[in-house]
Amino acid sequence: MVAEPGPQPYPDVATHVRDELRRAWLRVEYQIRLGWTKAPRSPEADHAVGPEDMGQLFAAARGEPIANDESGAPQVLEQWLEAHRRIEARIRATIDAKIVSPLVELIRTFELSPRQWASLMFALLPEVDPNLVQAYRYLARDASCRGLDGRLLAQLVYDTPQSRSLMARDLSPSSPLSRYRLLDSSGAAQDSLMFRKLRALPRLVYLLDGNRLELDPELAELAELRDGSIDHAQFPALTIERAAAALHSNEVVLAIQGQRGLGKKLLAQIGAAHWRRFVLVIDSKRLAQQHVSVQQASVRALIREQRLLNAIPVFADVDDANVIDDDRDGMPAFFSMFLDEWSGPVAITINRERMPRLHHRPLVHLTLDVPSLQVRTQLWHQVMPALPAGDAEGLAGRFAIPGGVIVAAAHAAEAGRLPTAPPPVATDLDHAVAAQLHQRISRLGKKLPTPFDLDDLIVDDDTRNALVEIAASAKERRKIRDQFKLRGAAGISVLFSGHPGVGKSMSGTVLAKRLGLEIYEIDLSQVVSKWLGETEKNLSDVFDAAEPGHVVLLFNEADSLFGKRTSDVKSSNDRYANLETNYLLQRLERFNGLTILTTNLTGAIDPAFKRRFTYDVYFTFPSPDMRAELWRRTLPKDRCADDIDFDELADKFELTGGFIKVACERAAYVAGANGVNIDAALLQQTVERMYRERGKLSTVGPLE
Repeated sequence: MVAEPGPQPYPDVATHVRDELRRAWLRVEYQIRLGWTKAPRSPEADHAVGPEDMGQLFAAARGEPIANDESGAPQVLEQWLEAHRRIEARIRATIDAKIVSPLVELIRTFELSPRQWASLMFALLPEVDPNLVQAYRYLARDASCRGLDGRLLAQLVYDTPQSRSLMARDLSPSSPLSRYRLLDSSGAAQDSLMFRKLRALPRLVYLLDGNRLELDPELAELAELRDGSIDHAQFPALTIERAAAALHSNEVVLAIQGQRGLGKKLLAQIGAAHWRRFVLVIDSKRLAQQHVSVQQASVRALIREQRLLNAIPVFADVDDANVIDDDRDGMPAFFSMFLDEWSGPVAITINRERMPRLHHRPLVHLTLDVPSLQVRTQLWHQVMPALPAGDAEGLAGRFAIPGGVIVAAAHAAEAGRLPTAPPPVATDLDHAVAAQLHQRISRLGKKLPTPFDLDDLIVDDDTRNALVEIAASAKERRKIRDQFKLRGAAGISVLFSGHPGVGKSMSGTVLAKRLGLEIYEIDLSQVVSKWLGETEKNLSDVFDAAEPGHVVLLFNEADSLFGKRTSDVKSSNDRYANLETNYLLQRLERFNGLTILTTNLTGAIDPAFKRRFTYDVYFTFPSPDMRAELWRRTLPKDRCADDIDFDELADKFELTGGFIKVACERAAYVAGANGVNIDAALLQQTVERMYRERGKLSTVGPLE
């Protein structure tokens, strides 16, 4: 005896949809024919479709006509029961055989019961066969019926007193149908379930055609679906292996930490692709900004999309989101909400150095560093094949930037040129890199002009030699450190101290010009905050943005920020001020760029900071010869009288370059208003007035 073959898995979506449609039509036909046995057939029962029309629709749907009378109801019921048993068996066989079928995956992924699945199908199938709407309309005896509602669902799925109680459970907010909005019920909250319209998630229609789903457009501002297409992946094999292993586990959280642009999301994408899965990159900051009530709905919608799309969630930049919450050191509130409903693998990315407190699952922590000089050179060659080898090496040495910024800069440089123009050269790429990184630092700093060069400075020989050495060191530091195998950060920190107006800030702009870099003066009023942890966050943003070495950071009057720590802690303010200073000490030591701090009060700088400065340059008060040269260069030659003796001015008034500039400008305003040239008497009156304004009774001694 040959055993009968068991139920066969569904080979494709079309076969499954055809069976589901047949099952639905049989159920609807049975309910209508059953109604005919209980009440006379009235053509006026439905103002659009009559019994004869319904008989034709049944015949067309079934493909085998049945007599158009009441005796057909038991026969239809038998056929429905047979079809129901066969379809459920084939669904189970498909699941057991682990065959990927979009409809069956929907059942398995959301663990839908047969009745829940039937409810979803009755809501969804009219999109495939619009004739079902006419049948619903006839069954409901409602000409305005446009789809499934509670009354119809009670007849088609929950048609016994025992199953009627299940209907409320299967449509409750805790049910997977409602929780993940697979089935939306419209109507007032106080309305009975019987009068609510039931509408399937519109995107599920694509599953009926066997097409691949895309991300729900309603979530486009919150998330991005990334597939397995990966370019320019430059990660160590061990790092990729650890990321892939963590993304295959439901027991851990993968945390990828590193500055922006290092490819943290790309690493998660590579790890997920190892298991043939996508990643759903979620904008943590946008999600955190939502109200709690909206946030919960968004979290459930995201979980639904992850399940539908077989994607692993990656919460990007969680440290940007947790500043919105009261607990700035912990994870955002939505993360706990998410893990309460998601038991699969999950990853987070962190930009700053401080790791948020995470207690939800064990942590797998990966830290990404800026690629080495050799790897950066290779990346420039990959994205810009026409770039000469020397230029690629020069860009790699000048900018310690990650691959993401390299690719973005290359695309920006090419997009800003006409199609007929030649490929971008090193200068174009140089400007493109600066443009990519400018926005990140502009919030907390102001870009300074760099019109002066070293010859424009009036400083003593020691100071000039120190500036030349700093410029040479900053220019070649990465290459030299790589050649000599020097350890530690590649940054250079410089302290400029001296009287006000001796040229400290101007020297900073001169260094930036010689290095071909932009210089940003950090606005301390934007950096320092009264809120706990906010100053550290702002400083972290500044250092992270400047980390690639594309800009020079200038902290003017830095003693207010880098001042001495107090050993006599009398209040929480003293304790937090010490914490901020300690953070600055550590961050300055790890910084890889060029930092210039200026102070008029060198004794106010914390001694621990001084040990960390690569160069400590003291700008001496200008000598008489230097002051004479400053007067000579600052005064406009074509608007000066012949009686001005620059040496006499230098001997008589002990002024720094800053005050000499102010005196020349004030004298020019007076002379211009009176239509005369600047003479010695006007200069003397101007300087004497400046002394009096600052409480000096005579012009003897330096003006401070």
